[in-house]
This record gives sequence, structure tokens and C-alpha cells, in this order.
Amino acid sequence: MSELSIGIIGSETERHSLYLFEELERQGARPFIIDNMPNRPFPLTLLEEKSHFEGRDLTETNVYFLRALFLPTPAFDATEVAEEGYAAYAAERERYATWLSWLMSAPFHNRLIVNPVDTLMIHFAKPYHLERLRAAGIPVPKTLVTGNPAQLLDFSREREVVYKPVAGGALCRLLTAEDQHPERLEALATAPVQFQECIRGKDLRVFVVGGKVIASFIVEGEGIDYREGTHTVQPFEITPEIAEISIRACESLGLIFSGIDFKLRPDGSVVCIECNPSPMFEGFDQVAPTSIVSQLASYLIEQASQMKKGDPALL
Repeated sequence: MSELSIGIIGSETERHSLYLFEELERQGARPFIIDNMPNRPFPLTLLEEKSHFEGRDLTETNVYFLRALFLPTPAFDATEVAEEGYAAYAAERERYATWLSWLMSAPFHNRLIVNPVDTLMIHFAKPYHLERLRAAGIPVPKTLVTGNPAQLLDFSREREVVYKPVAGGALCRLLTAEDQHPERLEALATAPVQFQECIRGKDLRVFVVGGKVIASFIVEGEGIDYREGTHTVQPFEITPEIAEISIRACESLGLIFSGIDFKLRPDGSVVCIECNPSPMFEGFDQVAPTSIVSQLASYLIEQASQMKKGDPALL
């Protein structure tokens, strides 16, 4: 087991990268962190099927956990460009292209990335994310993405509505009468917003790895979005039907590991809000009967062991 190396793509200062590192080490693997923070000399070198990170040969490492890619998708902070001009833009573009090329080439070189890099896009392109789920028969909220005030007013006439950014990055809010004043609606002309029917129920988080549900929790908060203010987390046993929906949702999006957010209705049915391609889990482990990190680490080690033998990943 000690010969199995597993890479964590993230940062040497990011909590979840370190949390998983410690657990992999505890289980006998040799983890290392591939730090892709932009404020450092570029560390990656590619030569056909060979690759090196800060001089470390990556050829012998078959399994990587993609915690975070610290390159904005698809744009980036313009502050540096404003200060340094086109050279800063060009450098950022080249860094992005190199990291992306290495990650996308992984399957050609017998490397498993958990999760595949293209799944990071679903966190940014939320309407696409929802359409993939809907096409797979996963129940999702009725959703309108628009910059047209008339379309919004028509959509909200028959239902309670919440709204959030199309690209994420902000809390979910309940649409109020004040939001529908003409001066507020005029702002839609600048940028579209994602509007959804408000699903009333409990917040349910389900974790899946390798096609298996490994943990599930009820999260109780103070408002529409439990991330705002204080909240409590309790383990919750889901039904086989919800487990099946969770696994199918991951399969439809190509996710090996995910934290899936549902609304659990009073009748026991669920509506999928989103599937997170790089979920936080350290906080949930404080109350989990079996820690998520231990099960994730075991899965990564199992895949690395399988691939070291020359066999394909189990997935």
C-alpha cells in the first residue's frame, strides 16, 4: 500500500486538500499535492505522454483527486490585466491552456481524475447542468433564464420564485414584490438571471462516490439558502428510491464523486437542486457515522491499486 501514490490537485493551503492528504497518508498511501495556485512559478511540464510537476515524474501516479483548479472559468480577474496589460492576459491564458490540456489528456495516459475536469463546467453553466439532469429524468425545478422582464413577470405570476446567478457564486434569494419594481427589472437588460420555482421542503445533501451513496444529511438553516446564517446538520437515512436518483444524477453528469443537493418534500419525494463536482465535506464529517473523507480515500486507493496492476479503474 505504501507504494501507491495519489495526487491531489488543489493547494497546499486549502483545507480540504490537506484533510484528504492526511487521511490518504493514514490509510497507507503516499499522497502529494499538485498546487496550481497562480501566484507561483508555473510548475507543470508536458512532453507527449510524460509530465512533471516541479520536477516530480507524474508517470507512475495513476489516480488524482481534482479538488480545485485555481484558474477562472472561462474568464478571470481583470485587475492584473488592468495593471500589467496584455502580457498578464496572455500569461493567464497560457497557464489555463496547459493545466486544461494535462487534465483532459489524462485518460489517454492511463490516469484517472476524480472528477474529470470537464465536470467543473457544470458548476459554472448551471442551465446546462439542469438540462442534463432533466434529460436523464431527474426531477429538477422549473427554471427560467432570461434578461426579459416580461418573461419573468409571466413566470412568477403562477408560482413562488427564487433567483440566483446563472454562473453561481452567490446565495439563492426569494423573489419579492420589490424585486419586480420597474427600476429593479431594468437591471435584467444588463445580464440574465436564473429564476426557479421555489421548492418548499427540507434541504437534503447526499454524497456519492463510485456509484454508491456513502452519506446523507438533513441541513436546517434560517432562510431560503441554508448557507446564509447558522445551520445544523444531522445524518439522515434516505430511501432506495432517493439513492437511485442520486446515483443516476451523477452518472448523467459524469461525476465520480459528488455532493448532491435536494429539496425533500413533505410527501417524501425529492427535487434535485444541483450536483456539486467538488463538494465541501469536512463539516459534514463532524456528524457522519462513517466519515466521507475515509470512504473517499479508500476509493482512491482502491482505484490506484487496480490501475497499478495494469487493470482498468473499477469506477
